[in-house]
Amino acid sequence: MFEKQAGITVYCHPNPEIRSYLTWVEISPYRVERFTAPPGEDFESRLQTIGTIGGYAVQEILAISGVREVEIKPRELRVKKKVSGSWDLIEPKILHALNAAFRRKAMRLV
Repeated sequence: MFEKQAGITVYCHPNPEIRSYLTWVEISPYRVERFTAPPGEDFESRLQTIGTIGGYAVQEILAISGVREVEIKPRELRVKKKVSGSWDLIEPKILHALNAAFRRKAMRLV
């Protein structure tokens, strides 16, 4: 199932614990990285590999209560929540973090 938000398409996977946020704008360089909560010791160095915008989005989303894992690609952010988490509480915060990342990218382009 697809659901559109301003510049973001939300894809609900068959697994109810996973959602993908597909973007029109690249949020990271071409590579796939997976981050889990809580962040490990190499977290900061791995964040640098996905750029400022992607790093900001991953950091903000992993800080959301109920988020277990974030996988980032250039135009997709896949989020796995904890079984006890609720998309009704988590998703608005994810969309807010992505929109804030887009604003940062727009500021950097000016």
